Amino acid sequence: MEVHHHSHHPRKMKEYLTEFLMLFAAVSLGFFAENIREHFVEKERAHELIESFMDDVEANIMYTDSLITNTQSMVMKNDSAVFYLMTSNKVNLDSFYALLPITSYRYLSNNETYDQMKSSGSLRYIKDTTLLRKIINYNNASKAAEFRSVTQEFEYTAHEYIEGLQKWMPPSIAIKRQISILKNRKYFQASITKTQDKQMIKSLYEIDTLGSHVVSGAILLEMRKEFVPILTRKIFLMSASQLYMSMAAEQAKDLLSYYHKKIY
Repeated sequence: MEVHHHSHHPRKMKEYLTEFLMLFAAVSLGFFAENIREHFVEKERAHELIESFMDDVEANIMYTDSLITNTQSMVMKNDSAVFYLMTSNKVNLDSFYALLPITSYRYLSNNETYDQMKSSGSLRYIKDTTLLRKIINYNNASKAAEFRSVTQEFEYTAHEYIEGLQKWMPPSIAIKRQISILKNRKYFQASITKTQDKQMIKSLYEIDTLGSHVVSGAILLEMRKEFVPILTRKIFLMSASQLYMSMAAEQAKDLLSYYHKKIY
């Protein structure tokens, strides 16, 4: 039997080097391609977040403009109440409390999209430094307006103002004001169709309707001494909130104007 012997030629170093270089090139290209793809995806996501943020800004402008108008109305009512209390020898509490709003409007800044952009690092994809600066300036102004409105004005209204308001408010007036608030609530509007509920409201309206709510003399002086500082403090806080909301609105409009001009 004839036996064939296969000769084994040792591979040259050049062949190993070539294979290594080809493998390295393939892995490197794959790595770079994946990086490019991820960069593209992140950039597209950043663009979507910016678009969403601008939609939030537009919505906030409408919301802020409405709050500024309502706050201005409340400031004027409180101004009238202070004038009436300080210039009248006899104050009819029915008329006085009719001027005073119990509630306070809160400016709540919608920062969710901005916070998401910040935490995800999407802000780094904004190469336009002017746009980035305007976004940051608007966000800071919006947060400042929220602080003035919620932390200062609303907290003061919910505590010192309401406490001072209730101290001098006769029970019958308090009940009437509460009925007015309840009638504006949807769930209560559905229930007042019942005869029993209608009768209850009528009875509450008639409480102490013949009683006098006029204060004068020493009682009026004491009321002025205690309540005027509370009222003027609230007016100051409302005016400050209005100013900060106006500044936030101006920053928002400036940002949107620049953004749309650049057609991002």
